[in-house]
Amino acid sequence: MRRPANRVLNGLAKRGGRPLLIAHRGDSFHAPENTLEAARLGRDAGAFAWELDVQLTRDGALIVLHDDSLIRTTNVAIVHQGDPRGARGFLACEFDLAEIAALDAGSWFVANDGGPRSARDFGTLESLPGSRLAQFASGGVRVPTLARALELTRELDWLVNVEIKACECDSEDLAAQVLAVVAETGMSERVLISSFDRALVAAAAAIPGDHAVGLLSETVDPGIVDLAATLGAHTLNLGERALAIGETHSEDNQQLIAKLSEHEMPLLVYTVNDHAPGGLADRLAELGASALFTDDPRRSVGPIPRCLDPFHQTP
Repeated sequence: MRRPANRVLNGLAKRGGRPLLIAHRGDSFHAPENTLEAARLGRDAGAFAWELDVQLTRDGALIVLHDDSLIRTTNVAIVHQGDPRGARGFLACEFDLAEIAALDAGSWFVANDGGPRSARDFGTLESLPGSRLAQFASGGVRVPTLARALELTRELDWLVNVEIKACECDSEDLAAQVLAVVAETGMSERVLISSFDRALVAAAAAIPGDHAVGLLSETVDPGIVDLAATLGAHTLNLGERALAIGETHSEDNQQLIAKLSEHEMPLLVYTVNDHAPGGLADRLAELGASALFTDDPRRSVGPIPRCLDPFHQTP
C-alpha cells in the first residue's frame, strides 16, 4: 500500500520519545468545542494538531459538530421552541445549513449551568479572561462548516484530524464528500481522516490522495491491528479505557504495541486529560503512544519542545 506524503504521519514518525498532543475538538478547556475559537486557542497552546467532528445537514452541507443533536452546544431549543423536530431531539441532520449557521454555539460554554464539557464542568470558568467570557456569551460564536475549519487550519499552518460521524441521516458517499472538501481547500497532506465506522474508513482509504486514515475503536478486539491494516488505515486511534492502563492488561498492551510496530502504525489515544506526573499521560508515554488527544492542550506530557518543526518539513 502506498504511504501518502502526509504531514500528520510525518510528524508522528519524527515525534521523538514522547507523545504529541492533539487538541480534542480544539482547546475544549478554554473555548466551546469544535469552534474556530477553540481551534485558534489549540494552535496557540502549541498542540501538534486539532481534532474535529464532521456530519451532514439536511441540505447536504458538512458542518463541524460532535453530537447528533444540536441541543447541548447551541441554543436550538430556544430558537426553535415548539418545532416538531424537537420531539426527535433536534437532530442536526434535520436542519438546513442556514438554520444551523444562525444558532449561538458559544453561550452554553460559559453558562453557570452549561452542562457537560462546559467551562464550569472543566473547572476553567473562573480562569477565563473577561474578554473571552464576553466573546463566548455574545451569541456570535457559530457552528463552522468543514470548509471554513479546514481553511482556518491552513491559515494557521497546522494539521487536523477529521472524524467522520456516522448517523442515520448520512449519505452512502459521505467519505467522498468529506474528501472532496479536503481537496478543494488544499488540505490533503495536512489531514488525518478517522471514523468508528469501518465502511467509512475503507471508503476514505480507497480514495486517491495524500490524506491519512485512522480507525477509531473503543475496544481492543482480537485482530484489531490487522483489521485496521486491511481497511487501509495508517493509524489506530484507541480510547484510553480500552488499554486499561494500570490494571491487568500490561502484557496485552505490549503485544498490541508490538503488532502496531510490525505494521508501522502509530497508536493515538483519546481522551487524556490527566497530565500529572506519573499520571495517565506519562503511563501512555511509557507504553509507546505516538499521540494523545486532550481537551487541555496547554498541558505538556514531557520535556519535548512543542514546536511544530516535525511537520514543517516536506515529507
